Amino acid sequence: MEQNETFKDWLFRYQHIYRLRRTNKQKQRFLSALFKDIAEVRQDIQVIEYQKNKRYISSNLYVGNIEKADRIICTYYDTPPQSLGAYYLFDRRQQRKATTNFILISLFAALIAGLLLTIVYMKSANDTFDFRSFSTLLVVAGYGLYFYLLSKIAKGLSNRKTLIRNSSSILSILTLITEIRDQKTAFAFVDEGCFGDVGLEVLQSSCRKSAKIYYLDCVGAEDELHFIGSSIPEARLKDFIVQPSSNQVTHIFSGKTEHSEQGERYYLEKSVLNSKTIQLNNLKIISKLFK
Repeated sequence: MEQNETFKDWLFRYQHIYRLRRTNKQKQRFLSALFKDIAEVRQDIQVIEYQKNKRYISSNLYVGNIEKADRIICTYYDTPPQSLGAYYLFDRRQQRKATTNFILISLFAALIAGLLLTIVYMKSANDTFDFRSFSTLLVVAGYGLYFYLLSKIAKGLSNRKTLIRNSSSILSILTLITEIRDQKTAFAFVDEGCFGDVGLEVLQSSCRKSAKIYYLDCVGAEDELHFIGSSIPEARLKDFIVQPSSNQVTHIFSGKTEHSEQGERYYLEKSVLNSKTIQLNNLKIISKLFK
């Protein structure tokens, strides 16, 4: 794929400036930037809000007529917390386990560090504890900062290396938006993709039952491209590992295959997820697929 100036600008901003999309504030900053980028080539953009959780409001961004489109190309835009090990696609239980293990190990390490620092302080401190002294105020501030960081760890630290998962899929769809202008194709960027299918389900409730949904995930990784679905001639799928499926949602992603008692599992190794570069050829292949 030829990197024009517009794509280079997208790549820099979504890899660095808008790479974190976990909190409501981070998501709103991202959606605002995404809206402006798309508005340079399309005007039929809408942001819809929904509240599946009482604590916060989620948002999907649509391009084109979602209700009348024959095909919808979409991806999720929220970013995951830190986790241990590989990312197993479609395996929510494994994903939760990997995130929980990272939180527990991080909390244990933080508690040990806090205990050791407390012991060092107790041995070096004077017997008198004067709140008016600068050293005492510094210690109090240090403990305040420590417990603030501890609360952050308990909630899960944000993964800052999000180029592969899932900024690469966002870049792929941005490219498609500039290349495809037919009225029967729509695009969607959905929320809550890292923790379930809430955003995707909201999208499905708005589109026709006959509409075909193509869901992209980690398409910029260096592993092979997979296509789980139907509705596209085999001749156009020669660059994919194909698994037929009659579901409304077709999944397109990069990953390795692992055989287990439960069947085939798809995953991305940690080193691949942390990559600082994307496979531009994969984005080119996806562009050819939908043209």
